[in-house]
Amino acid sequence: MALEWVADFFRDADTVKIDNLAKWFADDIDLRFANNPAIRDKQTAVEVMGGFYSSIAGMKHEPVHMYAAGDDDTASQYAIVTYTRHDGRDVPLPVSSLLHRNAAGQLDKLWIYIDIAPLYAEATA
Repeated sequence: MALEWVADFFRDADTVKIDNLAKWFADDIDLRFANNPAIRDKQTAVEVMGGFYSSIAGMKHEPVHMYAAGDDDTASQYAIVTYTRHDGRDVPLPVSSLLHRNAAGQLDKLWIYIDIAPLYAEATA
């Protein structure tokens, strides 16, 4: 499958282990997560995503649609991601991600579009 690398990336992301995610990042990654400012270096990207990972107990991507550019190095995935909070509550959220990998197979672009606020909202009865 031409875009097997995308599934591999999300499998590693779902481990919620920053080392598994960091190995995918190019030194010059362009990371955009929710409405946070763009990050354009690996060290900062790893720090920010590590902070996010520490705020959740787990996550699981369920792909809905995947689109690929003709070069097999660019993909867009729409998914429902179920985040598990530290209090055990699961919060499913729609997420759209744009990925591009460089010639070395590392991500030099990862744009994640999500309204993350519901993840941190208090549960309502």
